[in-house]
Amino acid sequence: MIFKRFVNILVFLFLLGAGLLTFFLILSGGRQSGTLKNFYWLQADTNGFNSAPATTRWYNYEWCGYDNGQLANCSSKAPAKPFSPRDNFGDSPNLPSSFRDHRKTYYYLSRVGWAMLLIGLFFIAMALVPAFLATFLPFKAVPVLYCVLSWLALFFIVLAACLYTGCYVKARKAFHKGGRPAKLGVKNFAFIWTSVFLMLANAIWSTIFSATHKGRSSCSDHDMYAQYESPSIDTGNQLEKSTYTSGTTDGAGPVAVAPVIGQPQPATAAKGGDGKFFQKLRTRKHSPSADLEPAEDGGLAGPVTAR
Repeated sequence: MIFKRFVNILVFLFLLGAGLLTFFLILSGGRQSGTLKNFYWLQADTNGFNSAPATTRWYNYEWCGYDNGQLANCSSKAPAKPFSPRDNFGDSPNLPSSFRDHRKTYYYLSRVGWAMLLIGLFFIAMALVPAFLATFLPFKAVPVLYCVLSWLALFFIVLAACLYTGCYVKARKAFHKGGRPAKLGVKNFAFIWTSVFLMLANAIWSTIFSATHKGRSSCSDHDMYAQYESPSIDTGNQLEKSTYTSGTTDGAGPVAVAPVIGQPQPATAAKGGDGKFFQKLRTRKHSPSADLEPAEDGGLAGPVTAR
């Protein structure tokens, strides 16, 4: 139990780390200064592409010229800014042929990759709550929800990583084929594939944890069974036998029968009613005008005849 709780906390930190890295990737290109300017996807030589800067960096929200460690001549900002040199700078004879012939490939790979990254971040944030509660709460539904959300987050993060990698690796090859230097943004790709690894470890452990978790509902099944369990047949027979053997007659009336569990009980007379009835019966026994007299066996005999 202690080992499982320790691993749960460790994997929760993995999930938290994957969410933090993915959040930094979403913010790539959010600002043109500070640390975020170093989180780019591709940097390449774009000299001669119409009015393009000599060196260009592509981000999630914009592309910018890069010179002497500073960004300049940036495009307008927009969510999921597409990577497509032909759309970014217009057609040019100096543009590598791959960007003209496969324009839609680069365009949609970059845009859909950003959308998948955003959906993956959403599911990571959703998985944080059941991941935290699964460490302390014994309910069965919590680990199952944690497992489902973890696999959904992993699916979209892996999909985003594959789309981004396919898009920009293909673009780097196109620049190199055209005799232009280009390089990938090391931080962005390190972050996204580290997120994949962390989410994979998290998804595997959430599956193991939910499969081996011995949870319970708010009311234990054993307690409910013990509360509503009916007496067995043997117990009922013993109760019936004790009903007829436990009482003795004292001549005052019939023996009181103990109630049997599980059977309807007859309505009883009011307190003191039986005593008054037998008292009247004894009085009539000594009365000469009594029509009835009690028999020796405790019953009632027929009419008394004159002697």
